[in-house]
Amino acid sequence: QLILLGDVFDYWFEYATVVQKHHIRTLAALAESVDAGIAVEYVIGNHDFGHRRFFTEELGITVHTNDVVLQLNGKTIYAGHGDCRGERTTRRARFLRSVLRNPLALRAWSWLHPDIAIPLAAWVSQQSRLHASNTAMHQEQQNVALFAQQKVAEGYDIVVMGHTHVPVLEQLSAPANQHMGIYINTGDWLYHRTFALFDKDSIMLCTWQQSHIHCIAAHQMH
Repeated sequence: QLILLGDVFDYWFEYATVVQKHHIRTLAALAESVDAGIAVEYVIGNHDFGHRRFFTEELGITVHTNDVVLQLNGKTIYAGHGDCRGERTTRRARFLRSVLRNPLALRAWSWLHPDIAIPLAAWVSQQSRLHASNTAMHQEQQNVALFAQQKVAEGYDIVVMGHTHVPVLEQLSAPANQHMGIYINTGDWLYHRTFALFDKDSIMLCTWQQSHIHCIAAHQMH
């Protein structure tokens, strides 16, 4: 089973008859995974929220617009992208999220020709990264970590998030109910080359480099 936690694409929007050429190899790899019998699920992020029916109908991938809860080998796992999570999320971020995912806004965007819409979206995404301050980025990391802490306090054994693109593996405890849990951030595939792997009864943070995979579990951190 493969679960993608959003921002797989820097920009994804479905047009009636157009598929973005830069994503062809990734889409082909996902299709091959499904054809090989691997169940693939996709939790949309804040960069790839423009999904409609393509992934479901053409690739056989289940698309989730919200976070998911999994039961694996006796462990309760909460998995999501991580944007606009936590009480410290700004009103501006929540407002922007609601506007971008609004059906009317998505329909209006579809009226733009792809040769205009795709470069424009790429430019906006690049500008947001270039002008994001270290303070804002650190705040986002804190928001996601605090949200993970909250979920552990609610009884989840493992919380898996993305969004910050910074890999994290941390043991958490909830003093109120003495529940122990693990927070793992999958980081990113392009720069850190990290991903999470659940095997039997443990979850690990893994790094892929030149066909070699190195994994570390929470109990190995010390």
